[in-house]
Amino acid sequence: MALAGCRQGQLSTQDLLSVDFSERTLLRYKLVSSRDIEINFDSAGSAGKSRPQKMSEKLELVIAYKPVELDPYGLSTIEGRCESAKVSRTSVVRKPSGRDAAESLAGQTFTFQITPTGRIKDYTNLKALVRRCGDKAFASSTGRQGRIKNPDMITDFSAFQWHFWDSIASIEDAVAGVEPGQSWKATQFIALPMPIPAARETTYTLDRVEETDSGKKAVITSTYKLSDSRVKNWPRPYKGQFNMRGMFGFLRNFKFRSLEGAGEQIFNIDTGTIENEQQHYKVHIDAGFMMPLGDTVPTVTIDQKISVQLLGD
Repeated sequence: MALAGCRQGQLSTQDLLSVDFSERTLLRYKLVSSRDIEINFDSAGSAGKSRPQKMSEKLELVIAYKPVELDPYGLSTIEGRCESAKVSRTSVVRKPSGRDAAESLAGQTFTFQITPTGRIKDYTNLKALVRRCGDKAFASSTGRQGRIKNPDMITDFSAFQWHFWDSIASIEDAVAGVEPGQSWKATQFIALPMPIPAARETTYTLDRVEETDSGKKAVITSTYKLSDSRVKNWPRPYKGQFNMRGMFGFLRNFKFRSLEGAGEQIFNIDTGTIENEQQHYKVHIDAGFMMPLGDTVPTVTIDQKISVQLLGD
């Protein structure tokens, strides 16, 4: 069953791009979200200042999707199950903060509802799961500093799931089809090592359509830049006030300078599935210290890579 209208050929040179979930079919994906982070405490390059601090973190996640209830004219219910979740991290902090709360996703299930056009309509169950995982990111005890949040990569999972099908769902007139060279846009929130709201504007372009032995495939490219808009109602892991453990606990007043990058997705038109996606972008941020230290302006550079791969049976 195709969830975004019929697939009866093309309209001239245009192809119908639609997300497809079939009965008794399990789709398994591996997500890898990794970033290299550099904090420069001497953006002006003054002599005698400390060297940049570097760290990295990576989330590896396997999610399986299966249809629970299919409705070609209304809302279809899909179940996602996190088969595995692993986080690795290098840090300038000597003492590790322990198990990343994102690893508690392993074995968890959630459901969501999707329209015939591929748009997600009900993420209530997912939001509850993200909030439960977010609760695990905080230290068990509180002191004078109040609630302390350990580093975690829950928002990477949240952003992935929230925007996974945006390349198809954000097409303004999906029924009319898309032709090579045509572009469309989406606003997406992004995961960062610090819990501050940020969004990017993603421009998708149908680069070409290839005939292969495993079906007709759309090659969709994407470019990214900072967005002044904000994504509403996305699954937030935390609420209330808290302090950060580690290097980001000393920084405040983050101001985004730029975001740039590009990506590519392979979408199988015949099966209605995303087969592979690669994203790479950099974020540049100015910051301030908790207590002012002269004219020093810390800068944060984040080199982010995301890969999504459809796994075999």
